[in-house]
Amino acid sequence: MTYYQNTLHVQKQAVYGNLFVERIDSDQLQELIDSHGAALTLYARQWCKAPDDALQEALIELLQQSPVPDHPTAWLFKTIRYRAMNLSRGERRRSEHHRRACEQRDDWFIEEHGPGFDSGELARLLDQLPTMEREIVITRIWGELPFERIAELVGSSSSSVHRRYRAALLMLRRMMGDDAGTGETHEPQRQPRQQCDV
Repeated sequence: MTYYQNTLHVQKQAVYGNLFVERIDSDQLQELIDSHGAALTLYARQWCKAPDDALQEALIELLQQSPVPDHPTAWLFKTIRYRAMNLSRGERRRSEHHRRACEQRDDWFIEEHGPGFDSGELARLLDQLPTMEREIVITRIWGELPFERIAELVGSSSSSVHRRYRAALLMLRRMMGDDAGTGETHEPQRQPRQQCDV
């Protein structure tokens, strides 16, 4: 049983009086975990040191939504952001050494041998991006959200998000030492830590 499967004991419909209330079912939730769990954990890791807790809280809250959100993936990113920020505030209250602990946080990525980007270097490069640009890159590449959903998440327009995304890719490419004169931008390969083995 995975870390999150404790949240799957729900009915597709719950009865309140004579009303049937549509809720997300366990198969749909498991599909979301399988396809986006690692990306959501990576996203939450920007703000807190307990991203698994933030994800579990967001999943439980999703189970309680009626009706089911139109775009559950985007809803999860929005909710986990809020949950992660709350957890981060709690962490700061509990520890006066929070800043030093953040500097010693675990790597965002697993190390994979073979062609592609070095995971540790990629994590350091992402950390150098401005906060919004980093958030846009993570939700676009690892979260696979469309630009209009990212725009809703960060409170901006789709065109502005797209410009920031292209600019962030250019910054990453330059930081990686590629030829800046080619005019091309390349997306990093997705290698998030796998948190949700089934």
